[in-house]
Amino acid sequence: MRLPLVESPTCRGDWAWHVLRLALPPTVAPEAALCAPTVRVGKGRVRVDLPFQISIAVAPATGHTVGCGFDWGLNTLLTGTVAELAEGLEIDNRRVIGDGRPLTYDARGISAKLHRLRAERQHLAAKHRHLERLLAGITPADPRHAALRTAWQRIGVEHERLCARIRNLNKALAWSAARWAVDQAVAAGATVIYLEDLATLEARGRRGRANARLSGQVRGQIAEAIRHLAAKHTIAVVTVPARGTSKYGPRCGTGTSPLTHCPAPDRLTEKGWTWAYCPACGLSCDRDRAAAERIIARGLLGQNATRTHRSTGARTIATVVEGNVARARRPRKPTRAARRARRTRTDLHPRPAARDRSKNRPTPKRPTRTPNNPNNNPAGRSANNPADQAMTSSRVPDRRTVPAPPPPGSGQRPAGHAPKPGRHQPYRTGHVRNSHHRTGFHHAKATPVLTQTEHRDSPKQTTPFRVA
Repeated sequence: MRLPLVESPTCRGDWAWHVLRLALPPTVAPEAALCAPTVRVGKGRVRVDLPFQISIAVAPATGHTVGCGFDWGLNTLLTGTVAELAEGLEIDNRRVIGDGRPLTYDARGISAKLHRLRAERQHLAAKHRHLERLLAGITPADPRHAALRTAWQRIGVEHERLCARIRNLNKALAWSAARWAVDQAVAAGATVIYLEDLATLEARGRRGRANARLSGQVRGQIAEAIRHLAAKHTIAVVTVPARGTSKYGPRCGTGTSPLTHCPAPDRLTEKGWTWAYCPACGLSCDRDRAAAERIIARGLLGQNATRTHRSTGARTIATVVEGNVARARRPRKPTRAARRARRTRTDLHPRPAARDRSKNRPTPKRPTRTPNNPNNNPAGRSANNPADQAMTSSRVPDRRTVPAPPPPGSGQRPAGHAPKPGRHQPYRTGHVRNSHHRTGFHHAKATPVLTQTEHRDSPKQTTPFRVA
């Protein structure tokens, strides 16, 4: 590239060609086509922005049988599910069958932090406007003008720094949620991802205003990031109408009986919005999960009406095609059959027939480990050893009875467990070491990425998501 040799170049001789050698990161594929770079100076260092292009296959708009549907939430940023079309039927008569596993990306901690930062930003903006009005009411000759102008500039710089922090956090959150959603689709073998169309979301009430605010800040970035990452895996991203996804249940059909929204499954008579209950079919599940099943049903059943935008390439379905979603049952584990066999006494390990089942004699007590008992000396301990005579219980003490030996260096170690040699320090960074659970935030909760085989073979857990 051509760079100047002096601070203020005036002629052609003040410029010269330079060669800058760059080491490409491992994320750039060897077959990538490099584009023209941009050199900039940031924080005292010369940085190079080097874009590159890779050839990818175009995902088809129709013909999908397995897909993922995600619903936008307020506390849980994304709630999704995996479903497929039943085979052997025509496209007009097909059923949608879900695997029954909810996919949740919970960003409550990050959302709370963003709300605190936004409140601080509004406070600084109010102070900045107040100082600006005070400066407009006095002249530069006033002795208070210098102090007010200094405070006005300082608050302006702090406000810009806080705005940049919010933008960076929103961007990191958007790409983290997008990476998690695409990883779930790849693990499930899905060829399409269905999202709610942000243009059709309605802002009603307090929760509606919060949804509209999140739609303009994070959700749009998440949708664009999902399209970018899904294109690398040849996965189509299609938006469906969002109106009415939480009004009716995905089991018994639309128009029959609206869902009853309540705070929790044990508080069905109270008004709320977290939990959904259907009086017709008895469905009781999370509201966002029911909406995600409705979204994927609209996408898979109405995929013939998919339209592609000419300029942006975004795909959307404007026609609403409703259908019921059946939940597939997980295959029973071999352990259930084993427990059932034990209850019916047809176990592979039957009880011995010669065993006396009658309780005619008392149960012998466990011998105490004392030096006077010669029958309990498996290790060949000596009765004359004071250490062996003092041991009367096999229970390990909770704390060390004597202080730990002092370290060879300076200082004194407090009483407690001695450090074990060769023990590594715990991993305390924000990124998750396991690539299957990479959410990008250590205080975000997300469903682990499991394939269908791993999900069927995994034991049933008490909570649907894991702290990442």
